Amino acid sequence: MADPADSVRRLRSELADAVGRGRRARGEANHRAQDFQRHTRELAGSKPAGAESGRRAAAIAYRARMGLEVEGLAETESNVRPDTAENESATGKSQEQTPSDGSDLDFSQARIMR
Repeated sequence: MADPADSVRRLRSELADAVGRGRRARGEANHRAQDFQRHTRELAGSKPAGAESGRRAAAIAYRARMGLEVEGLAETESNVRPDTAENESATGKSQEQTPSDGSDLDFSQARIMR
C-alpha cells in the first residue's frame, strides 16, 4: 500500500489542479457573458428595423398596457415577400399532424416517416 502521507499529498495536488481548472472555466464563462452583454447593449442601442404596421400596432398596444416605454420608430417596408405572405395562412395543421382524439402521442406511420 502507498504511504498515507503520499496519498494525502497526491489528493491535495489533484484538488489544487481541479480548483485551478474550475477558476479558469469560471473566468472564461464570465468573459463570454460580459462579451454577450456588451454585444446586447450595442444591439439595443442601434435602431431596430420596423415591423409590419399591424404587428407594430399590436406591439405598441402591448407595451403601453404593460407600462413599458414605446419608442417612436419610422415606418419601413415589410421584409416579407408578397408571394409568401399569402401562403402563410394556408399552411395550417393537417389531419396527420393532429390526432383525432387530441393526444400528443401520435405514432402513426405518416408522422414517423417525416
